[in-house]
Amino acid sequence: MSRALGDMTLEIFFWLPDRRTFVDSAGRSIELPGDGDRTVTMLDHDGEPLAALVHDSSLLDEPKLVEAAGAAARLALENARLQAETRAQLEEVRQSRARLVTAGDQERQRIERDIHDGAQQRLVALGLQLRTAQSRLADSSDPDVDRLLTAAVDELKVAIEELRELAHGVHPAILTEDGLAAALESLISRTPFTVELDADEGRLQPLVEATAYFLVSEALANSVKHAEASKAKVRAHRRNGLLVVEVEDDGIGGANAANGSGLRGLADRVEALGGRLRVESPAGKGTRVVGEIPCES
Repeated sequence: MSRALGDMTLEIFFWLPDRRTFVDSAGRSIELPGDGDRTVTMLDHDGEPLAALVHDSSLLDEPKLVEAAGAAARLALENARLQAETRAQLEEVRQSRARLVTAGDQERQRIERDIHDGAQQRLVALGLQLRTAQSRLADSSDPDVDRLLTAAVDELKVAIEELRELAHGVHPAILTEDGLAAALESLISRTPFTVELDADEGRLQPLVEATAYFLVSEALANSVKHAEASKAKVRAHRRNGLLVVEVEDDGIGGANAANGSGLRGLADRVEALGGRLRVESPAGKGTRVVGEIPCES
């Protein structure tokens, strides 16, 4: 069209009837220019808008040329419009998935706060009260009561630790407060084998940080539970607008993202942000999980 009309600045936008808007070839909604040196010529098909040509105003002197070029290109334009509509639908699906991930993370943070500020604090207070009671009854109570109180306090300690682990698994407070690198450091400190960490400092968008954290958490959990690994490496670096997260272990391999909900759920989460996840796990040669997450503002 540009060559036919002699205007290399020409742009074509497509009308999507269902959305009642014009979009570019990538499916993104746009506003047509209203004035200036650019002019809009509408192309119709069977009485319905098909596309809008945005071109140099000098072409207004040759309306028949524009009309003829549009008529000759109508079939190609119709095919291009259908492609743009498909891309727009895919973009809407991607945004919908991203909204679901965001809503899920916000709910995770709310649950973590409720656990920390509610049940956990009450259990800590109860433990202190039992210790106080034990201290006051030290000289007057019989040994059975003292043993019972000691056992109760010990059980409370276990319950509090389990609750803290649960809150950490839901959404670790350190991730929100100190960022990804600190959260990964805390995560690997609780892993029962040696993990080498190499992660960039600095903050990223909360959704990107959470996705990267849970990717590493799930991959290390698989290494512990299934891979029979003795060591692992975790890397998280920004590269060309992406946060590239890698988790590599020396286990038995054979992992498959298509099997089981863990890795498949991670892939869905990464893809919801426009990224991708791949798993390299040849039998007997360890497993390498790589996530590429767009991280530019």
